[in-house]
Amino acid sequence: MALKQVQTTCAYCGAGCQIMFTVDTDANKIVEAVPADGRTNAGTLCLKGHYGWDYLNDPQILTKRLRKPMIRKGGKKSPLVEVSWEEAISYVAKRLGEIKEKFGPDSIMGTGSARGAGNEANYLMQKFMRACIGTNNVDHCARI
Repeated sequence: MALKQVQTTCAYCGAGCQIMFTVDTDANKIVEAVPADGRTNAGTLCLKGHYGWDYLNDPQILTKRLRKPMIRKGGKKSPLVEVSWEEAISYVAKRLGEIKEKFGPDSIMGTGSARGAGNEANYLMQKFMRACIGTNNVDHCARI
């Protein structure tokens, strides 16, 4: 087993913590993560930094990235089928409207992600939830 040290920036919350990965170059897998001495983390890591990378080695999770929206047209047990963006957006808008009508706006919750498209996308998500859906049920993974 050939091991290599790779310093990188944690991608979870955007604080910029530095991580030192130990990589098995023969298997092309990360085998350990330890804190590096970064400006924001000063040699420490949160739980996500320590353990959040292990999904990379999980063969059940590693699948091809979705390139097009997909919908289950025949119910929960039916297979996912590719659809156009217009159909996907219309479907989501219709379902959210039905849920809001039947159960009220507080039955819907939105959550942002520090690993997503950035702060602007999270701002838009919370603005959508508050202004369009009419709820304050908004959360973000960096909160913990």
